[in-house]
Amino acid sequence: MPTAIKGTTVAELIQELHNFPSDALISIKDSDANRFLIVGFQAGSDGVNMIIDDDESNEDDASDE
Repeated sequence: MPTAIKGTTVAELIQELHNFPSDALISIKDSDANRFLIVGFQAGSDGVNMIIDDDESNEDDASDE
């Protein structure tokens, strides 16, 4: 199912994550099922930039999906 591309505000992100445990690890998955970890944030000229890094457990997680 195609996903609409939409920007998310910090407030919307916090609201979406509110019901998860505070120590839950957050990762980003791309369309090829590659996972990336959020390792930092920095201010951008038009919002907040997430800094991501390869999730070394990609190979382990692929068999779980």
